Amino acid sequence: GKTEEEEDERLGEIEREVRTDCGSHGTVEKITIFSKNPEGVVVVKFAQPTAASAAVEAYHGSVQKGRRIDASYWDGVTDYTVKEEEKEQREETKRHDHFGKWLDEQELPEELRLQVEEQ
Repeated sequence: GKTEEEEDERLGEIEREVRTDCGSHGTVEKITIFSKNPEGVVVVKFAQPTAASAAVEAYHGSVQKGRRIDASYWDGVTDYTVKEEEKEQREETKRHDHFGKWLDEQELPEELRLQVEEQ
């Protein structure tokens, strides 16, 4: 396996790349890498919601280093450190209610708010 040092170095590299890429859309406040998640989850917090929507649009479905990227809004709740199937299914329904509430509280760009309400 990898030494902890190699792992830290790899994570540092990912963080720098993400910060650079996302920084082109707006101010990046925080980057969280869930290193134990097999899917390679990175949560990026932007200072402006518009920056977040621009980044989601730019990233979603793109391919980086041979891997397809799925970009979406983080609900502020999901913990990507562990993957537990049953717990996840139970939380899925809770999450949707919560996500609706969260969306109401966000100052989202108009076009995004419309998309959400149409579904």
